Amino acid sequence: MSVSYPSQESPKSRSAQRTEDTRESILKAAELRFAAKGFYPTRLEDIADDVGITRTAVIYHFKDKETLYNAVLETLFTELDEVISRALGNEAPFMNKIEGAVTAWVQYAGQRPTLMRLFMREVAGSEEGLRHEVSRFVDPMFGRLIAALEEGKKQKLCREIDSVQFWSILAGATMFFIMEAPLLAKSGLNNATYQASVDSYNRELIRVIHGLLGADKK
Repeated sequence: MSVSYPSQESPKSRSAQRTEDTRESILKAAELRFAAKGFYPTRLEDIADDVGITRTAVIYHFKDKETLYNAVLETLFTELDEVISRALGNEAPFMNKIEGAVTAWVQYAGQRPTLMRLFMREVAGSEEGLRHEVSRFVDPMFGRLIAALEEGKKQKLCREIDSVQFWSILAGATMFFIMEAPLLAKSGLNNATYQASVDSYNRELIRVIHGLLGADKK
């Protein structure tokens, strides 16, 4: 009879986990720094101090500040795209999908107000359009939102409305609301009052989309 023993985690796997944990800590610290101060004023030394490591250790994971900054944007936009895609990909009726996408957007933005601040910095600093490092995440996501609304119009499930304007209105309004929110580093972000404010805003925005699409919600 064979006897099975618990597998022992190898030193290599423990080392790999520590490396991954450090990388994640750097990304989180950089997200807060870049959102609060912008790209140019932020120093790698400051991010290293926040994590409790050296500047050299940061460079080991990200070769320079620009690489780190783009990695932060990639993380945020990828996560946002995933929650929106899940909302649009279910088998729910048209209006439920649109409501789900809006709720996914608002709740993620509420949890990660850093995204709004970083995106606004990108927009303000892009005289000739978004940088490729940003547009390659934003464009496909925006395209999915537009396609979902176009399909609803095609099936006569809502009134005719410019899809780009519709999503731009909702995105702009949410950015303005979230920009007043504290950053993740502030203790007030996760309290019940703040979440209640986000939830209330979410409900009001759902009412707005019903009005915009010609399906007023009581």
